[in-house]
Amino acid sequence: MQNKKKIAIYAGIVVIILAGIFFFGSGNSKKREYTFSKVGEGEVKKTISVTGTLNVLDPVVLLSKINGIIEKVYTDFNKNVSKGSLLLKIDEAAISQKVMKISANLDSVKLELASAQRELEGKRNLYRDNLISKKAMETAEIQYKTAFSNYKRVQLDYELAMAEKKSARVYAPINGIVIALYKKNNEPAVVNQPLVLLAPTLKKMSLTINIDESDIGNVKDGQIVYFSVSAFPDKQFRGVIKQVRINPVQNRGVVTYEAEVTCENMDLLLKPGMTATATVEVSKKEKTIRVPNQAFIVSPDSDSENHSSKRNFIYLKTGVISDKPYKKVKVSTGIIGDMFTEVKSGLKSGDEVLIKFEDKK
Repeated sequence: MQNKKKIAIYAGIVVIILAGIFFFGSGNSKKREYTFSKVGEGEVKKTISVTGTLNVLDPVVLLSKINGIIEKVYTDFNKNVSKGSLLLKIDEAAISQKVMKISANLDSVKLELASAQRELEGKRNLYRDNLISKKAMETAEIQYKTAFSNYKRVQLDYELAMAEKKSARVYAPINGIVIALYKKNNEPAVVNQPLVLLAPTLKKMSLTINIDESDIGNVKDGQIVYFSVSAFPDKQFRGVIKQVRINPVQNRGVVTYEAEVTCENMDLLLKPGMTATATVEVSKKEKTIRVPNQAFIVSPDSDSENHSSKRNFIYLKTGVISDKPYKKVKVSTGIIGDMFTEVKSGLKSGDEVLIKFEDKK
């Protein structure tokens, strides 16, 4: 009887211990929830973010060819001008006096040249008849050559002066629109100083973007660029890279490269000088098997390989009810896009891949 009582006491203790273990153990156990994403076909796109500045496409800068004072400006900002129209005029009074003086000098040397030529012809005739010495004839030849040299020099001076006088009137070399006027009436002009900036059109613009050296290897001519400006934040504009320049630009230790983008501006919304925020579409593929990029980052197992930055496997849902409803699958990838990665082999449309897990008590 006493033995039965001891057995009952021991059994009770065991039950209490097992109950405690179950209670406290189950209270500390964690339940893991998995999130899977269905594999399907779609677009995979890789872009890089850049900034840039809008400019006039193929601008024409008219420089002053002479020194002088601006007599009259015949155009204005934003004005459409035709090829050959007069834009401004530089005071040509001083140039006209110079032309008159050189013209008079030119008439004088013409007479001297004509006289020297007649003298030379006469001396040649006399020399043929043995009436003068060879030295006398050679002296006449030297005098003629000197007169001819003086004539050519003065004639060149006259042509240059006439070119200066012609340059006093500045005409539009193209049909276009006046973007900038650098001079006003009565202001001085200096040789090679800009006078007018013309744009052939504003319906096409140039966007110069700055590309970081780490991204320049992915940027090529012909790639699509999407951009926006602060004046129209909800509107997206589109352009195409025309030229990637290999000349490096260094600013505070940062190296960038410039690329010229041409873009349409049919509504004339874009203005020269605007700052643009842009994305360059460096690669794109449509209708391809793709998975979210998270599938290559999530690590439900503890092996160190899971944390590789270039993983070639993912976790595929098995449909089996167990503590691990997934299995590791090796895949071959293509384009690694901004949100999705192209999968060339190892998966099919309809498969489900692990993209997230969470431990809950």
